[in-house]
Amino acid sequence: MTSLAHQLKRLALPQTDPNLLTRKEVASLLFDPKDAASMDRSTFYALGCTGLEELLGIEPAFQEFQESLFSRASLTLERSVQSREVNERLDAAVALFLARLCPYFLLKPAHKCIEWLVHRFHIQRYSPDTLLGCALPYHDTTVFVRVLQLLHLRESSSRWSWLLPLQKAGVPLSRGALVSHCCSDLSFMDFICSLVTKSIQAYSGVTGSSSQLRVVFSFYASSLVSSLESAEKLSDAVIGKLLPFIHKGLSSPLPDYTASSYMLVCQLAVKEVLEGRLVEALCSSVCRSLLRDQRLLKEGLGCLTVLLQSQGACPGNKALGVLVSVPLLVSSLQEMCVSHDVSPLLKHLMPHLLHQLLTCSPGESQTELSVLESVLQNLPLTHGLDQTVARLLLDEYLSQSDVSAEHLSSRDRTLQPLIRLFESRYCGALDDVLAGHVTGVGSSDQKRLFHRFLSLSMSSGKHQIVGDSDTSLLLSLKHPQCVLRVSALTHLKDALTCGQQSLDAAFLRDAVVERLQDDEPAVAAAAIAVLELLLDVLDPEDVVSSLLSLLLRGRLSHADTWLPVLKEAVRLLSDPRLGKGDAERLQRAGWRLLPLIVLSSPADLPLSSCLTCSPLLKNHPLTLTWEQELEALMKTSSDPDFLVSVNERFISTVTRNISGMEKFCRRDALEKLSALVEKQKGPSLGARTSFLVLTRVLLLVLGEQSETQHLLTAQRVFLLLERPLLEVCSDDNTSSSVETQKGYSFSTALSHFLLDQQAFRSVLVALLRDFISNLRCPDEAFKAEVWWNPEKLDTNTCCYLSLTLRLFSLLISGASEGPSAAAFRDLMKLLIQVHFPSPLLLFRFLSLLWGYGGNHGDQLDIQVGAVLQTRALYLGAALLTNQSDATLQELSSARSPVFPSLLCCLSSPVREVRRAGLSALQSLSAVSTSPFQPITEKLLKTSEEIIADPAYLSQALGFLQGQSASPLQTLLQSVQTSCCPSYSASCLLRNLRHVHGSSVLSGLLPVLERLLEQSGPGAPPLLRDEAQLVLLVLGKFSEESASLLDQDQSSLDLFIRALKTPTQLHPDLPSCQTAALEQMTKPFFSSLGEGVQQRLLTVIFGVLTDSRSPLVASTVSSVFKRIAVDGQQLANELAPPEKPKVKVTVQQTRRSRMSQRKPVEAPGGSEAPEEGAVCWRRVSLVLELLQHKKKLKRAQSLVPVLFSLLHRSLEPWSL
Repeated sequence: MTSLAHQLKRLALPQTDPNLLTRKEVASLLFDPKDAASMDRSTFYALGCTGLEELLGIEPAFQEFQESLFSRASLTLERSVQSREVNERLDAAVALFLARLCPYFLLKPAHKCIEWLVHRFHIQRYSPDTLLGCALPYHDTTVFVRVLQLLHLRESSSRWSWLLPLQKAGVPLSRGALVSHCCSDLSFMDFICSLVTKSIQAYSGVTGSSSQLRVVFSFYASSLVSSLESAEKLSDAVIGKLLPFIHKGLSSPLPDYTASSYMLVCQLAVKEVLEGRLVEALCSSVCRSLLRDQRLLKEGLGCLTVLLQSQGACPGNKALGVLVSVPLLVSSLQEMCVSHDVSPLLKHLMPHLLHQLLTCSPGESQTELSVLESVLQNLPLTHGLDQTVARLLLDEYLSQSDVSAEHLSSRDRTLQPLIRLFESRYCGALDDVLAGHVTGVGSSDQKRLFHRFLSLSMSSGKHQIVGDSDTSLLLSLKHPQCVLRVSALTHLKDALTCGQQSLDAAFLRDAVVERLQDDEPAVAAAAIAVLELLLDVLDPEDVVSSLLSLLLRGRLSHADTWLPVLKEAVRLLSDPRLGKGDAERLQRAGWRLLPLIVLSSPADLPLSSCLTCSPLLKNHPLTLTWEQELEALMKTSSDPDFLVSVNERFISTVTRNISGMEKFCRRDALEKLSALVEKQKGPSLGARTSFLVLTRVLLLVLGEQSETQHLLTAQRVFLLLERPLLEVCSDDNTSSSVETQKGYSFSTALSHFLLDQQAFRSVLVALLRDFISNLRCPDEAFKAEVWWNPEKLDTNTCCYLSLTLRLFSLLISGASEGPSAAAFRDLMKLLIQVHFPSPLLLFRFLSLLWGYGGNHGDQLDIQVGAVLQTRALYLGAALLTNQSDATLQELSSARSPVFPSLLCCLSSPVREVRRAGLSALQSLSAVSTSPFQPITEKLLKTSEEIIADPAYLSQALGFLQGQSASPLQTLLQSVQTSCCPSYSASCLLRNLRHVHGSSVLSGLLPVLERLLEQSGPGAPPLLRDEAQLVLLVLGKFSEESASLLDQDQSSLDLFIRALKTPTQLHPDLPSCQTAALEQMTKPFFSSLGEGVQQRLLTVIFGVLTDSRSPLVASTVSSVFKRIAVDGQQLANELAPPEKPKVKVTVQQTRRSRMSQRKPVEAPGGSEAPEEGAVCWRRVSLVLELLQHKKKLKRAQSLVPVLFSLLHRSLEPWSL
């Protein structure tokens, strides 16, 4: 377009547009332009009036337009011939109508009204901005596209020319495009901001609610916030364009408009760094809006917090003064701090409140005082704000040097409750600030004000200056100089005596407890003196714990200076006031003092005597008469063995007192004594001596206990001895002592130990020797059994075997290497002599140990590792070489567990275990008459292969089946016996996995029958090894043993029983039913007779019909696919049962058929099976299996049966 044409276009009036005079196409929102051209004016008028009436039912504000835009006169009004004034009034009316119509733009009545305005007043030509402003909040709808297509946007000078691509494509305006254009075109941003003001003006004075304008406010806020967020940098022009509208919103009475402004302020704050004056102005506007209207109090406070957090500038005293006057300020902040951080706001608010409180007169700061008190009481001061407030509070107070005494006293009365409130919540912060100012106060006025400030706090005493030290009580208590610490405690004692202390209980407790742990006796003695004054104030449990800690720590130091301190601690522990509220507290303290009575050196005697004479131990149930015993022994204090004699007499006294108790009291005392011994850890002489002496007491009491209590106590004693003995075994730094090798008694070993701590090993060995001798078997009857089966033994016997196994593990570990090997070998001999005196018992025990590593149940609560198993095998090999021929004959017999247990070791995954097992088997091979001799010879010939491959054993046994089956049958007798552990039987069957046949299966059927009986309903669940044994026995149903099912009915019944057992025997293993189905291989099924095949097919199809498990269905399907089935067998399964033949008349037959149409319900509610009825579920499942069967013998035999089923299915009563 040329320049002249462009100028003429701008000068042309809309009414001169030739398109207004043509009738081929007419602009329309609702209709096609060609269809709209054929419609008359009255139709459009009626449509517009209908829409207006519908809108009046929603919003009465449209009433005034009935007489203007929708009046009868508008039918004949032709605005192209009207004057400029008339057109201007018409444009104003249209703008007002569209502004009010904007909230209802998506409604159909609004579309009807716009249709009339477009048709009659051509608003798409005369008022395009107003029309588009009405539709712009709905820019992502198709109605907006229809409005956009009404406009003329081809001129590049149009402000809406950027929407031309959308007009052509007919797609809505996306939010991203809107936001992008808003960032780049300030006039468009101004247009959006003006929409809000025009909408507010349109509804002002018409209605009292602003709910209609929420869509406009939402569009305004979301568009501008997104634009600010997406902009890379905000220019001053953008900020200047927004600020007037933000201030209008903050001063507006409409809460939605105010909320929009809050959002814009937050977005500006996080996007750009604003000038300080602008931040102050925004804060002031936000605070005034909060004071004017509290409906958006939380939102406004959040906006203020974000603004201060992101900008860091001060909001100004004016804004903070307004904020303090806002009602419900603190309660709103309290709700906000639950999920948000309000510390940026409090960071500026708290200094303002403190400054106003301390600079204004008391009458002028009541509001600040109430707000400050409420903040301290209800809001948390985080991120170091508590330190800041404490420092400001002190600094502001110390700055009042020129305040009169009268004003200062009045201010103190105001501040005292406030300071104490702050101290109650943030005591640590106030203490840190006060402690930092103690040495920094210079002038006398500052000192006077500082002491005055201290008097206002509850804990002013802790910051008072002690004597002439220029140090506060708090710092003096922690001073590096001992004299100052004692002086501080003396000052504290004097203050407590005079009753002038102003210290809280927590400070007193912490101060005294900390000084009780002091390394200087003088300080600890002063702390005890203060503690005695606080017995009625402090928690007795804390006092007892602190004094006990002092006594246990003071025992380590044999300095004479500590003895008076420890005696004072013992005297204070005996104070009756400590027993108030808990009568057993002092008795528990007496238990903890028992180790201190044990003498490890002559320096322990004074403290031990003091403890013995104290009421705590004089009345203790374990130390009754010990005072008299010790007095008698003191006469021989010059004896060189005095310490040993005292400890021996102490042991006998405690043992006698425990033995004289009642049963339940004795059990409780043993539990407490065992727990006390466990705490005697550490390398010190005193701790080790207490451990040895008290353990000796437990050992002496052990022999007097009943069976169960004896074993429980034995377990605790062994746990006490096991840890230090294992440390002794692993300690290679010290050489073997003569005392250890000689095996002295406990008294002699203890005497050597008190002279030389290197003899600690010898005392432990002596205790272990006594333990082995005192341990009793609860019931000797199990030793007569050939197999010692932990799965069948009672709890006491399992506990006994567990102890012997752990003893064996400890002794064989110590006997293998180390400085005490000789002593541990002697102990091993003692263990064998006492508990396994005969070779048969010993090898039954070793057989248990050899095979226990494969046990998943762990009834003995012990882990038999490869190292222990290897050592036990080598020990067994060495012992076998020294046995007589008769003993070897017995050990290698068919009933003996030795050979089967060794065979289990030969399949171990650890090479050294297999090597040790072959060594033991070599020692056993000397018996030529053993029933296992062929197996032994075969295995020894292939020893290298067995050592190299753990799976070779099963192959070797499989090869042996073809040569000689009788040794394998003898081996299976071990599996058959009920006393054989299931884990050993499972291991044997895994090794015999290549051995099959009818004789093998026949020998294992009793095992299967017994285990299936045990897994019946109501019975306890099987062990994992027992369940594994069931699966292994089922694995023997193979092609080689299939003939047994034809010959022996019981074997077939057992297999069918397994097929019908759906329960899972163990969570980690497949069910018995699934395992039995998996054995139905093609060779196995083909080896069966036709009768057995038919019966198994019946059972399989019954299992499929009754089961609802997908796994069973999948397994049956795979079984049916792989086995070879005859068509006649399937015909027998599918053949419908014959109906009973009864002679009846035709009428009776008809009545019978009609009655059979109705299902007959059984008493339980389900359909009762009818005689001669077909089980269609079974038929359907079998036919589905048959559909996937690729090969079928004599398939033609199925045709008659299938036709019969088809005929039965067509009968009306059949389904």
